[in-house]
Amino acid sequence: MKLLFKLTSALLLGTSAFAAHAATQSVTVQYTLTVPTACTLSKAGTTVAKSLPVDGTPVNETFSVMCNADYTISAQTKNSSGSVNQSWLRYAGPKGTSLISYPITLSSPLRNVPVNNAAGTKVTAGLSATPEIYTLTASAPAFSLSSLLATDYTDEVTIEISY
Repeated sequence: MKLLFKLTSALLLGTSAFAAHAATQSVTVQYTLTVPTACTLSKAGTTVAKSLPVDGTPVNETFSVMCNADYTISAQTKNSSGSVNQSWLRYAGPKGTSLISYPITLSSPLRNVPVNNAAGTKVTAGLSATPEIYTLTASAPAFSLSSLLATDYTDEVTIEISY
């Protein structure tokens, strides 16, 4: 009987020891796909020449922005008048300097971008990158041709995106 008790005790101790060493282990694998920022401004790096008719007819130029991240768009004129959406067509030459004030706007179906606003306009990216079409519109004021020197009056507008 003593031997049976020792065998039973040994079996019970062995079973307890086995149960005490049972464990569970796991590993978690987390996958991440990092999509890099991709923004494009159509016609970037180019100069587009436009002529304004003397009769005040508006002239448009379109640009598209495709960006998969938030961005800021701005438009600045070379001869800013100090007012938003206004600038100067400028002549400077041997006969002096002459300025003609003209309106200029930048807009898309979703937003208006104030021209000559240093802060620009912030645009929040959507879940999928789709192009947004912007239209730059300028027009010379209608005036009497005899009141101006016959020459070229110019200005430049730089459209920029930052992201």
